[in-house]
Amino acid sequence: MPMRGKVAIVTGAGSGIGRATAIAFAKEGAHVVLADINGAEAQKTAKQLGAGVKHLVVQADVSKVADGRRMVAEAYKTFGRVDALANVAAIYPRLRVLEMTEDFWDKTMAVNLRGLFFCCQAAMRVMAEQGSGAIVNIASGSAFRPIEGLAAYSAAKGGVVAVSRVLALEGIKRGVRTNVVAPGATETEGLHAMFGEQGVRDVGAGMVGGKIMTPMEIAPAIVFLCSDEASGINGAILNVNRGDYMIS
Repeated sequence: MPMRGKVAIVTGAGSGIGRATAIAFAKEGAHVVLADINGAEAQKTAKQLGAGVKHLVVQADVSKVADGRRMVAEAYKTFGRVDALANVAAIYPRLRVLEMTEDFWDKTMAVNLRGLFFCCQAAMRVMAEQGSGAIVNIASGSAFRPIEGLAAYSAAKGGVVAVSRVLALEGIKRGVRTNVVAPGATETEGLHAMFGEQGVRDVGAGMVGGKIMTPMEIAPAIVFLCSDEASGINGAILNVNRGDYMIS
């Protein structure tokens, strides 16, 4: 259990990859802080962590900087440290360039990039004082190749990659590693909202492996990068998509 006794915060823990990640951390012995804008769904995840797993549920909207800081503060107050942060919370809006509005753009950035950064900042402040910690930010294949209707989403996820590399550069001096996991299309509520049922089937059929990913295929990569077993990995982008990154 490489995460035994460590404290891991997971944003977006109420569903999809976030829920799977919280469960994966618990299986590896971590105390888990489950953060989500939907507190009721985060509570449902908490019930799946297994008997005896120490956990904390925090209702938080990561697009609000104060909520992200409160999330980290509550984790620290409860457990006395923060060893890992998995930034999974995201929204998946789709709108073509000529239809783009300022509000649509700003909301996408607020959740997927701005909120992520300030959650990283809050966690890194604690981790830097400890002299250790690991952050994993979730990007997307759309950060590297264009997909129609995803201008705002792609820009945000590209920003996640860029800012994570700076976090990695600055954080390692204080013992804090930052890495990125870039999942392929994954079976989540967000994907279905973005593409619709038929669209999801079409996306899966077009992937190298002929099907989309599952959240439980993404979660172990996140946990690994947060563990001491990945102590030499910093500033990396790990593609988890059955090789789909190889095609354009």
